[in-house]
This record gives sequence, C-alpha cells and structure tokens, in this order.
Amino acid sequence: MKKSGLIYILALLTAFSFPVFAQEESYADYDGTVEVVKDNSEFDEVSIKCSAADILKPKYGNVIVSDEGNSTIKLTLTVPSEEIENMLSLVVSDGWFPKSLTIQSANGSLVVFMTISREKNDSFRRFKVLQKLSAKGVLPWKGSVLDNKEAYVTSIETQFGEDFLIKGQTLKSNLIFTKLTPRISSIGADKENLDSERFSSRSNFDRTKIFTRESYSDNDTGINGQPFFERGTYKEDPSVGRYMVFTLRCRW
Repeated sequence: MKKSGLIYILALLTAFSFPVFAQEESYADYDGTVEVVKDNSEFDEVSIKCSAADILKPKYGNVIVSDEGNSTIKLTLTVPSEEIENMLSLVVSDGWFPKSLTIQSANGSLVVFMTISREKNDSFRRFKVLQKLSAKGVLPWKGSVLDNKEAYVTSIETQFGEDFLIKGQTLKSNLIFTKLTPRISSIGADKENLDSERFSSRSNFDRTKIFTRESYSDNDTGINGQPFFERGTYKEDPSVGRYMVFTLRCRW
C-alpha cells in the first residue's frame, strides 16, 4: 500500500510558508493511494496566482497552487476535520466555485485536493454533507495499519453532481456492509436546514418522521438511500496479506 506520494504532499505543505511555488502534481487513484504523475515546474508566474489561495493560507497554512487549464485552478492543502465546510465557503466567498474535491487522511490530517474556477455552480449545496462525513468519529479513516476491525475509508471524492464516491480498504469485505454503509447512510437532515416551504402546512407536517433520513431523501443536508457497492478488487500486501480495495457510490 503506497503512501509515499501523499507523505510527499504533506511534506510540501508543512515545509513551506508561501502558497506559490513549483511543485509536482498528484492525484488519487482508485485505491486511495497517490501517484506523482507530472512535473509542474514549467508553470509561469501568472498561471499559478489565485486569490482563493491567499484567503485560505492565513487560516490553514501553505496552499499548493497549479493551473489545470481551461480557467481551472487546483489547490492542495491540509484542513482540520471540522473545517471542511468553512474552507469551501471561504473559496466561494471570493468568487471561486469548486468543480471537484478529493479528501484524504494522512498522519491525522485531512489533505484536500480541489479544482476551482470562476464559473458559477451550486456546489455549496453539498458542503454540509461533506462536513458531516469528514467530522471526527463519523467515518473510520485508514491509519498506518490495516486491521480486521473496520472497512477503512481512504478518500471521499466528488465532482458535485448527483453523487459522490467513498473509497477504502478492508481485510474483511463483509465489514463494508455491516459497519461502514450504515454509518454513511445515517447522515441525516439538520433541524436548522429543514425545507420550510415544504413543511409549512399542517398537512405536510409529520412529527414522527420529521428528522428521519427517509423523510428527507431530497434534502441537501443528508444522504439519499443506501450507498451502492460499485467495485471491489483484491490485492496482496506482505504485512497484512489479502485485502480489498473498494468503491462505494453514494447519492445526496
């Protein structure tokens, strides 16, 4: 299980105090590991300037910035688990809109890979769910050792469409269905985010269902239905033996 790429990203984010510098771009592959794929050292000064990075740096430290082309910028930074929603809101407040987002965990920190552009979208509707999923204790993020206690999450990935991916690894595939998917599907609606128009009339008001996930399947603050097991691939590792790399597709 390769971790050198992600550790390298963490080292860059920790070692430098300025947001603009030549760097190697990374991406998360299907099993949650990170591979170095190209050298961005030829980016010119204009292509890696981004006001959103300047807003994020004072709060979260170093931000790696790269030009993805087509007026799209990629930001890489570490964010505390309780700050995902706030971090995304800060980006939108500066007139930038997230197009894709990958959240990974390494050494107790959340590493965020995010592409943004000036083209408006409604990605902000998904921020609260992403915050709930990233909060401490909600999902079992994979640490340095893979054991048989959980189906561990390695990344949350989305392009802010109608669904998102949760990728992970496990020594026992049944743990995906008995322990992980119930945690994901339990993410429900918040009282302060109820659809006031939908529940304004007495005929629509049902006290027995008002805070259940089933009654809010169309509410943007919760998960819609059960996660779908999209893919599972077995791999071998000398330290743990045979394990599964899996992908769950979830709707919100």
